[in-house]
Amino acid sequence: MKVIHRVVLSLSTVTALVIPSSAQALEHVDKWAVDGVEAARQAGLEPAALAGADAAAPVTRAEFAAIAIATYEAVTGRQAATETTPAFPDCDDPAVAAASRLGLVSGRSDGTFAPDAAINRQELCVMLAGVARAAGLEADPESDLSRFPDADMVDWWALESVTAMTGLGIMNGVSTYGALTLDPFGMAARQQALLLSGRFVEVFRAQVPEPEPTDDPSTAIPDVREDNFTQLLKEADEAKFQQIFGESNTCFLTKTQAEAFMETFTIPVWQLSEESGEKQSSTMQLTMHRALVPTVRQIFQEIYEGEEQFPIKNIGGYAWRQSERSEHRQGTAIDINWEENYEAEQNEDGSLTAITGEYWKPGEDPFSIPEDGDVVRIFKKYGFSWGGDAWSSKRDYMHFSYFGR
Repeated sequence: MKVIHRVVLSLSTVTALVIPSSAQALEHVDKWAVDGVEAARQAGLEPAALAGADAAAPVTRAEFAAIAIATYEAVTGRQAATETTPAFPDCDDPAVAAASRLGLVSGRSDGTFAPDAAINRQELCVMLAGVARAAGLEADPESDLSRFPDADMVDWWALESVTAMTGLGIMNGVSTYGALTLDPFGMAARQQALLLSGRFVEVFRAQVPEPEPTDDPSTAIPDVREDNFTQLLKEADEAKFQQIFGESNTCFLTKTQAEAFMETFTIPVWQLSEESGEKQSSTMQLTMHRALVPTVRQIFQEIYEGEEQFPIKNIGGYAWRQSERSEHRQGTAIDINWEENYEAEQNEDGSLTAITGEYWKPGEDPFSIPEDGDVVRIFKKYGFSWGGDAWSSKRDYMHFSYFGR
């Protein structure tokens, strides 16, 4: 079991043990943490809020909320719904609101969140345990904390979480003057938060359920692991594969590979005024694979010019996710108005159980996408599949994908 030495955690000025990193990422990562932080980065766990931040400084509650959201998405393969309504009076960070809604973080006794406050090691365990609960993962291994001389210092409300994270090997002890301790009140550094979150993903990735088989092989959601996802995309459409991936003969297997091919651009949209409820012309930013940018621009231009004037509240394209099943990490999928166009599992009786989002009510909610409306028609015109009718085992009404995955 790897031991994290207390002196390294607390002394960011020990330059002999510090490795510089990209200006677009966490900076001054200590030597002992380089591999773990890089693994977390490749898993998509490093939020933009940490770009240029000091790795050895304490992670704040708001920063870890963003890490927790990324960790949840990595182990589930689901995109957390974006929240625009603040969950706390002292914090309007959308990541904090989304994490609160999922139960990954909670406020303090006075109802505030204290986004800039640092978190300690036992609080880090509690938040990671919250990710496990929200993701429906088993996180209750048998563990004996008696080997740690300071075990009785862990607060009662954190004891179960500390026990679980320690028993799973996610949280290790720290060496303090030759003794291995839990150090529950020691501040958690940013690099430590990423490293532990990366371990969390490694431990729990195997618990993510495989798709249920269906009787119709033409509509079944396949087992698309990293080693066969390329073949599945080729089989879906060889011409599209060549358009997106050229002669590389493989889809993107790392975040670094993917981001070299992504482009952020502006699209015209209609939005609803919160005051009047009237439609207003606006623009939004979208990031996609650069080979699809001209097509996607045309799609949204036609949606904008359509008689329906469909309103768009939120939109997402490229997003690096741990799940090899996601076209979002290839930059070839788009989600629109996720709260009002939920992703849901289809039960044996035909009913739906929500996975992400709240509902799908076309004709009632203006943000729900009608199956016979402009949005679906125009996306299909340009070769995209719609998650509302692409598969037999689930519905994903927000989702449009170029390869139908």
